[in-house]
Amino acid sequence: MSETQQPYSAQPVPPAPDTLGSPYGAPTPPAPGMQYPPSAPPAKPGNGLGVAALIVGIVALIGAFIPLINFVSGFLAVVGIILGIIAVVRKNKPKKLAIAGLIVSVVALILSVVLAFAYTAGFVAAVEDSTPQTSEQKEEEEAAVGPRDDVATDASAEVGTRENPAPIGTTVEITDAGTPEYEVTLGAPILDATAAVAEANQFNEPAPEGFQYAVLPVTVTYVGTDTGTPWIDLNLAFVSAAGTTHDEADSLVVAPAPTFMEINELYPGASGTGNIVVAIPTADAANGAWTVEALFWGDSFFFAAQ
Repeated sequence: MSETQQPYSAQPVPPAPDTLGSPYGAPTPPAPGMQYPPSAPPAKPGNGLGVAALIVGIVALIGAFIPLINFVSGFLAVVGIILGIIAVVRKNKPKKLAIAGLIVSVVALILSVVLAFAYTAGFVAAVEDSTPQTSEQKEEEEAAVGPRDDVATDASAEVGTRENPAPIGTTVEITDAGTPEYEVTLGAPILDATAAVAEANQFNEPAPEGFQYAVLPVTVTYVGTDTGTPWIDLNLAFVSAAGTTHDEADSLVVAPAPTFMEINELYPGASGTGNIVVAIPTADAANGAWTVEALFWGDSFFFAAQ
């Protein structure tokens, strides 16, 4: 070894500081007030049951307007109502979609029931009208009904029956299961309103052969204790001189404004007026009668045809 050479030293060489300025690869501590690493924002709570209730309610509402399907849509609406109630009562969950789903499902259930009855009644009536009668059946029907002239002149019968219908303009109280619900007054009807119905809507179809459209103005006042919707709670129909019954469901055309279905929910003492359209037999139309009754539990009250 030369005199100028230094002896070898085994001392360790310290590592170079890393890019964060901390020796030995240790990370630089975060600045005061800062988190390292930064935490993600908390996720917003959802309400899947509310979304499901709204979807089921919309499907049920659409199905309520389709014949036969509306029998199934009623069950879907019940499912939507149950989901909506559960979603509304859940804690710490959004309520808007749940409430919307509950409302839509309730409306779908009501429409499913009402339209199922209406479509079924229309189908049954159409089948009965299209079924040909034998001469013996016609004779039996005429014998059971009897001449309309005899019925119309039976003044000894109670007013408001088919044998003695009340005059147009009479106000009658309609009860539901014995409880007063509505006061109903019929305005002057137009027995041959085929032209007026055609003008009311361009998509209205002509009346079937042997029939004509009649327009009947109806004024209702709700006298119950809660609320009522007349076009749901009441059934109005025309009974022909031959004894056949006809109502709005037979034709499903748009009535001249204002329509009876435009009368919204009524509170006690509130009134509304609207028109209904019924396809009635052309033969002996003036000797028929109008009937008004509660949809489920009530007796029919008869008015003269005009």
